[in-house]
Amino acid sequence: MPLDVPILFLLFNRPDLARQVLERIRQVQPRELFISIDGPRPNHPTDAERVAECLALVDNIDWPCSVHRLIQDQNLGCKKAVSTAISWFFQQVEMGIILEDDCLPDPSFFTFCRENLHYHRNNATILHIGGTNLQNGQWHGDGSYFYSKICHVWGWASWRRAWEKYDGSMSTYPGFRKQNRIADLFSDPKVQEYWTEAFDGVHAGQINSWAYPWCYSIWINNGLCISPNQNLVSNIGFGTAATHTLDDGGSLANVPLEPLNEIRHPSFLIENLPATEYSNNQYFKKPTWVTLKAEGLKRRLGLKH
Repeated sequence: MPLDVPILFLLFNRPDLARQVLERIRQVQPRELFISIDGPRPNHPTDAERVAECLALVDNIDWPCSVHRLIQDQNLGCKKAVSTAISWFFQQVEMGIILEDDCLPDPSFFTFCRENLHYHRNNATILHIGGTNLQNGQWHGDGSYFYSKICHVWGWASWRRAWEKYDGSMSTYPGFRKQNRIADLFSDPKVQEYWTEAFDGVHAGQINSWAYPWCYSIWINNGLCISPNQNLVSNIGFGTAATHTLDDGGSLANVPLEPLNEIRHPSFLIENLPATEYSNNQYFKKPTWVTLKAEGLKRRLGLKH
């Protein structure tokens, strides 16, 4: 049965990766597909050809589908291109799924998103449904997923009501920082330092990220994110052609997919603190093992410039 939840597919200059992700999208045959492609960078001679290949790829949708396109002539860069596309998407749909060209989903990811989009449709606390699990085999709670402050953006879903809270400029951040509100979110000083440094960089225009402001927007609205207890999306984009994930990714690249056979909702709508703490200790703490291993992996989760 065709998927009745719209999908936004974000592409740039990696047609080989995009082809793999599009094949997964084709398997579920969404009735509505939104396609956004950023323009080529002027000082990168291979961009024009690769962007053209991506355009040709999405010109051959072979299932019954309403296709909407947002094609940029000029390069907007990661923050503006992605956030503009997501805003364009949610101007036209109430809820939907977002996939970038390096985020390879298991087919059950789409079912997972659809179920939770409907189940939490009117729950103002839930603002983000992620498809990635980086808990290294740990199972949290009694459901197929758990609630956390951490929003992984390698394949996710949300609602217009949530994205309306997105503040790309982080306009309230000076007050947030002055009052040290990060300490209300996380008790570990090293975690506080990590997020403060990241938010400082975005607010100062030094980090070109849409995802950090999305995290910030979720937190200042007292929101929670859904994460599956099995990994439903694998990042296949680590390497020299990537925008953010410039090394081989180590244990974060090509994490095996785990098909989800059933969806069980947790008994309690409460943040799973051990899961949040594990994510922070592994990936969002100064200094992290990843930082010590390779500077490029600072950018690993779509949250770095």
